[in-house]
Amino acid sequence: MTQRSSEIVENLKEEIINLGRELFSHPELGYKEFKTREILGEYIREIPLTDFKTYAITGFKATIGEGSPHIGLLFDMDALPTKGHEYATNEDHAAHSCGHNAQMAVMVAAFKALSRSGILEKYGGRISIIGAPAEEFVDFDYRINLIDESKLKVFSGKQNLITDGAFDDIDLVIGGHGNSLDGCVIETGTASNGFLAKTAIFKGVSAHSGAYPHKGKNALNAAILSLNAVALLRETFQDDDHIRFHPIIKEGGDAVNTVPNRVVVETYIRGSSVEAIYDANKRIDNAFFHSAKAMGCECEIQTMPGYLPSNYYEALENYISDASKDYIGKENIHKGGRTFASDDIADVSSIVPVAHFGFSGFGGSFHGADFHIKDEEMAYVTTTKIVVDSIENMLSNREKLTNILEKFKPVITKENYIKKWLRIE
Repeated sequence: MTQRSSEIVENLKEEIINLGRELFSHPELGYKEFKTREILGEYIREIPLTDFKTYAITGFKATIGEGSPHIGLLFDMDALPTKGHEYATNEDHAAHSCGHNAQMAVMVAAFKALSRSGILEKYGGRISIIGAPAEEFVDFDYRINLIDESKLKVFSGKQNLITDGAFDDIDLVIGGHGNSLDGCVIETGTASNGFLAKTAIFKGVSAHSGAYPHKGKNALNAAILSLNAVALLRETFQDDDHIRFHPIIKEGGDAVNTVPNRVVVETYIRGSSVEAIYDANKRIDNAFFHSAKAMGCECEIQTMPGYLPSNYYEALENYISDASKDYIGKENIHKGGRTFASDDIADVSSIVPVAHFGFSGFGGSFHGADFHIKDEEMAYVTTTKIVVDSIENMLSNREKLTNILEKFKPVITKENYIKKWLRIE
């Protein structure tokens, strides 16, 4: 006998909120989410699983049910460095200042409610929760070491999950991310940029900056000239390509009294299409190389694949918006638009049908020290109800769902994604 999963969510309300709070207070950076996985494992411990696999050091996939469709509930596990946040207490300064704790609470609570509802016994199919580490593109040295040690293939969690086959048997994915909108709001159809990540190392010659500056070659000046050159390029970027360039100087010299001989700049190059990203990347590389040369310096550039532009599937996202009407009203459902940020769930959406939505309930600045959960009911409970109702609507009309999935158009095959975007031979 089935029971509406949303009713079960209401009965689980207190434990869902407590789970969200516990995850918020135990932030960990990517590929270090060991405590996080322990908390999630304990929460689903009593659920009878039909399959369980681990991926990418701290990631995992837990499954209930049999047959098809196979629905993946995908969430991020990692925090990011946020100095000054109340929970940024370890040496990594990790904090859940992007709300990934809410993603986890929502998806695993939906998993528990659906397992108890009897919906899979009634309609058939499988549901997996897929915990993805390392969505935030940070902690470069640590991750590069993991790749050098052959513990990972590439940089981000979902990229490794794709290469390792975590989505090979998945028919569709549901994923969500917090937004900064006031009130109780659900967003669907919001496109996101892709990006490349770049590290530029400017090399000069040291000298006494007071007595003998003419004997030096100032790597900091070369870097500054490069950044100004790119600033002058900005007006040549097409508006529709949504190019974003936002560098930081990681190393700027050793002492005021010494001409800097090594300066390190890190940046992303974001855009709304792969072609636009590659074009901007080529022009920015030229600006860096020639600016360094003009100052008598050298420039070494390391570029690694970031995330693809999104290919979220509107026909699937309609399930989310339809389910939301019962909880927040039609006027609080936003469709369309663009964020200039990036997310590795976009890589998944280029290969597998993905319904991606934004949900509210947060306060302060995303990625800021003041970030907090403002409305626990919305961030944890209401959003869980929307997810379970969406899945019940999918499973209860198998013919409609099948027709929708058959019309999905991937951007790239898994094989070409690995070879051409990730550049893994």
